[in-house]
Amino acid sequence: MAEGDTARFVLVRHGETDYNREGRWQGSESDPPLTARGRRQAQGVAEELAGAEFDALYTSDLVRAVETARVLAGAFGLQPRVLEGLREMSHGHWEGKTLGEILETWPEEHAAFEADPRGVRRPGGDSYGDLAARVWPLLDSLADRHRGESILVVTHGGPIRLVLCDVTGTPLTERNQLGVDNGRWFVVEKAGEVWCAGESMG
Repeated sequence: MAEGDTARFVLVRHGETDYNREGRWQGSESDPPLTARGRRQAQGVAEELAGAEFDALYTSDLVRAVETARVLAGAFGLQPRVLEGLREMSHGHWEGKTLGEILETWPEEHAAFEADPRGVRRPGGDSYGDLAARVWPLLDSLADRHRGESILVVTHGGPIRLVLCDVTGTPLTERNQLGVDNGRWFVVEKAGEVWCAGESMG
């Protein structure tokens, strides 16, 4: 349980998929399942969080997240609640491509996106601004629903990087320095109306 009117979120990135292993961009239009390693990563999260108490479990509707959530559900005795709003951002024409393939075909578009990821959309896809317009209202709603509680949220690299950057004041251009790897988890809290990074539960 969290204290008072504080809502504590443990944001979990799903386990590895073949796309992750192959270095392919995996967004909202890509839906591969977990690899065997990805399932082990999900179990590892459950083991790392063993002993903690959670009041609810929410997950993106994409297969890789749902499979991760099922492992956590079994460990904590919770029923996963599926929310489409927790999906990854769309990579548009870059879905399923490697970085090398993207740089070969869309070098200028990639440079523009990396210079301003919140304001510039990936070709045929989303910007981080688009993602923020979807994710933050949802998290605010969940926080209001779960004041004084701790909840697990299984989602994707994009939403977690966005949230961590916003609550810590880290520029989105530095988002890849945050260590948001498959099977990693991060704590954020909303106390009153203020979001902040929370203390580790490990």
